[in-house]
Formats: sequence, C-alpha cells, structure tokens
Amino acid sequence: MPRYESETPPLWRNRDYNLWWGGSAVSQLGSGVSQLAYPLLVLGVTASAFAAGIVAACANIGYLGASLPAGVAADRVSRRALLIVSSVVQLVFMAAVALAVAGGHVWVPQIAVTALVQGVMSAVHEAATTPALRRIVPPAQLKVAFAREQARDMGTQLAGSPLGGLLFGLARWIPFAFDALSYLFVTLAALFLRSPLGPDRAEEKGAERPSVRQDMGEGLRFLGRDSFLRFLLLWAALSNCTLAGLVFMFVVALRQHGASASVIGTSESIVMACGLLGALAAGRIVNRVSGFQIVVTMSWLMVAGTLGIAALATRPWPAALCFGALLFFMTPLNVTFQTRMAATVPDRIAGRVMTTTSMAAQSLKWLAPLVCGALADRFSPTVSILGLAAVFALLAVANHLTPALRGFDDGSRAADARKDPVDPDPVDPDPVDPGPVDAAPVAPDPVPDPGSRGRTPSVYETG
Repeated sequence: MPRYESETPPLWRNRDYNLWWGGSAVSQLGSGVSQLAYPLLVLGVTASAFAAGIVAACANIGYLGASLPAGVAADRVSRRALLIVSSVVQLVFMAAVALAVAGGHVWVPQIAVTALVQGVMSAVHEAATTPALRRIVPPAQLKVAFAREQARDMGTQLAGSPLGGLLFGLARWIPFAFDALSYLFVTLAALFLRSPLGPDRAEEKGAERPSVRQDMGEGLRFLGRDSFLRFLLLWAALSNCTLAGLVFMFVVALRQHGASASVIGTSESIVMACGLLGALAAGRIVNRVSGFQIVVTMSWLMVAGTLGIAALATRPWPAALCFGALLFFMTPLNVTFQTRMAATVPDRIAGRVMTTTSMAAQSLKWLAPLVCGALADRFSPTVSILGLAAVFALLAVANHLTPALRGFDDGSRAADARKDPVDPDPVDPDPVDPGPVDAAPVAPDPVPDPGSRGRTPSVYETG
C-alpha cells in the first residue's frame, strides 16, 4: 500500500536509504583517494601530462560507449544485479592495478585499460543507481535526499584528497588497494537493500516486448520534446568538457609548479570543503533564488574562478579557494537541475532517459584532458587554463541569449503539477531480496553524471 506523506518517517529513519548512503560514502572515499593517485602515478612514471590525459580520456570514453546500452539494461533486467556486478568488476580491476604497482610493474596501458573498464562499469552502475534510489526515497523527501547526496559526495572527496596524498606518499600501491576494498562496501549495500529496485514490467502476458532499439528511441523522443532539455544537453556538454579540463589542469599546474602530493591533496580538500558548504546551503539557495539566476550567476563565476586559478597557480591555497568558490555555487545548480528532471521522468523509462542525458552532457569530457595536456606540454599549464576561461566566457554570454533558459522556472512549476501516477504495489523481479518491507512510492530521478559508484548522478562532474 502507498504511504501517505503524513505517515512518511524522517529520512534518517529510512533503513534502506541509510544503508545505501553509508555504503556509497565508503565507496566515494575510495574514489577520492584513487582520483588523486591516478594522475600522480602516471606523471611520476612518464613526466607527461598528455599520458595522464590519455588515462583520464579512457575513463570518459568507456562511460560514453556504455551509457545507452546500460540505460536500456536498467529498464529491462534486475537493477540490483547490475549494481552488484558492476561493483565487483571494478573491485577486481582496481586490485590488479594495486598488485602491479606494488610489484614495481607500472604499465601505463594497463592503467588505461583499467580506466576504460571503470568507465563502462560506472555507466552500468549509475544507470541502475538513479531509478533504484527513487524506490528507496519517498517523493516528498527527494530534495532533502539530493542535498544529502551532494553533501556526502563533497565530504568524501574532502577527506579523500588528503588521504590519497598521504597514502600515495607512504607507497604508490596503497591508494589503489584502498579503492579496491571500498568497492566491497557498496556491493554489500546493494545486496542487503530490502526495497524492490525494479524494473517493473506491466505488459500483459503474451504481449510482445519492445526491442532494444525501440526502448532507446522512446528515451530519445522524451528528451526531444522539451526545448529546455535540448538546450541543457548542449550547454552541459560544452560546460562539462571545459570543467573536466579545469579539474585536470588544476592538479597538473600545481604539480609542475613544485607542489607535493600532500599539498595537492590538501588543496583539493579546500575545494571540496567549499563544495560541502555549498551542499549544506543548497536547500536554502534553491528555494530563494530562481533557477535562471542560479544558472547565469554560476556561468560567470566559472569565468572568474578559472582566471583566478590561472593567476594563482604558483600559490596552492589561494588557487584552491578560487576553485572552491566556483564549486560552492555549482552544488545548488546540481540540485536545481536534479529537481527539475525528477518531476518529469517516469519510472518505466528512467534508466534510458537518464543515461541518454548523461551521455550527451558528458560526451566531450574525454577531449578535455587530451587537449589541455597537449597544450600544457607545448606551452604551459597557464595557457591551457586561460583557454578554458575563454570557453567559459562564451558559454556565459550564450546563457543571456538563449530563450529556452528563461522558461526554466516556469517549466519547473509546470512539472510539479504533472507528476506521473505511481504503482502503489510494484512487483520486483529481482532475484535477490533479503526480506519484505513497506516500500516507499516510486520517486522520479535526478540528472545523471558519470563518476564513481554509489553516487546520485548530477549534471556536473567536479573531480
């Protein structure tokens, strides 16, 4: 039976949400550790920013290539099984890297292949995560859940960066072993969730099941009908490409100016601390400031923050504060887009729509580390960062000239008035179900974003 809003307990008493949040937090901590260790390892072995860029590009290419098939799979087969399998595969590959580094056999092609596989498995994991979370959290608590997910991600990255620098300083293999172990926690969280995760298949017995091609087409048509979503996909693709270059060049610039691994880790922690503050303030900001104002303000802060990083690259702490100011406002922007998407996407096409959105928004990220790394090798990290600032400025101007963006707030209010009805008693075909529970009504999803496992995907990838 469906729960009524007045009968819904506080989110902190939601057993499944707390289990998933905790397992994901440990996994995210491992992700923060390895994200710092990857470029430091490749730079230490090859002394080439371009080689480090190849590894980063492989992860993005793997994600993009698997996004659409992963979305279809999340709407056709057990989401719980997808969560478990994708985590176990990443555990195995990361453990192999740790063993190779411990044995003194650092082979860049192996690291690149591991990054590629992680990209593929991240696409599978996130395609299942987004619709699964809606089965765990009641619709009335989505905004709170989104803000807590953002705070969790920022908090784990805040701890992960200095921890990654410390572990890398002790021994190069330790960060990768730590990350491999962290996959175990999110695997166990997925295994012991009681809520049915879907997907549900309501077709009558004997009805012909749609083909994979038809399933993909349905998700694409849903996106194509909304002018704002079409604008968002193009703008986010360009923004994410530029932002990915900035995240990459931030580490490269500090390293090439003599910063140690521990200093770089602490600098990233300052950035994440600002992001955490943004997550804590996100609820108040999105309720008091219009979506249009948030997008426009954020666009110009990207320009200012990037110029500040270019000017202060020799001074890690001020450069980190510039980046942190940018990230502070990025978090409310993610919540704004998540809420807008949450009100419009029905459960039966959630996996397809979200992974299609994510693939489009992240489609150019693989290019950023390659181009920025090549420019840094040929000229200097500062030249690359100034080029990124110019791209951000063009995108900020575009926001003032695009009519679709001005309807953002009207679209959000209209979406709130047309939520799809939810099946009050869904049937889960999932083979793994530890026990019965009163499941919350199915809630809509946020905008996906590739990154590490266990995270509620968002529009922007921050590191």
